[in-house]
Amino acid sequence: MAEEVTRVMVAVNESSMKGYPHPSISSKGAFEWTINKIVRNNVSAFNLLFLHVQVPDEDGFNDMDSIYASPDDFKNMNQRDRIRGVHLLEYFVNRCHEIGVVCQAWIMKGDPKEVICHEVKRLRPDLLVVGSRGLGPFQKYVQLLYFL
Repeated sequence: MAEEVTRVMVAVNESSMKGYPHPSISSKGAFEWTINKIVRNNVSAFNLLFLHVQVPDEDGFNDMDSIYASPDDFKNMNQRDRIRGVHLLEYFVNRCHEIGVVCQAWIMKGDPKEVICHEVKRLRPDLLVVGSRGLGPFQKYVQLLYFL
């Protein structure tokens, strides 16, 4: 009889520090917490699912003046966002392979709260891990209840 694998979804995002294209501190913390507190040495019993949600820019421009934008600017922005998302997920996939944990990773677009909830309903992971964004315990709990 085959053992059940525990599927853990980890929502990750980029650092918001300008010029710092790496995982956010809370994403790294969520990943390390998952490895240290849940997976530990039992790597074959887990499958980590990394979800990165890219938030579309409100006006379609990121650090650009819309007066001078051309159709090519949109293509360049979309490609740049895709590359940054892939680099973000590459960090976590590489770390999993170093440790020996099976993983999957993908990128979605939209409101992170809505997309994460949609993906949880769709995939039904055994556990969802997200970073704290500096919220206190009560705020995190209330937000989680509100969106689930």
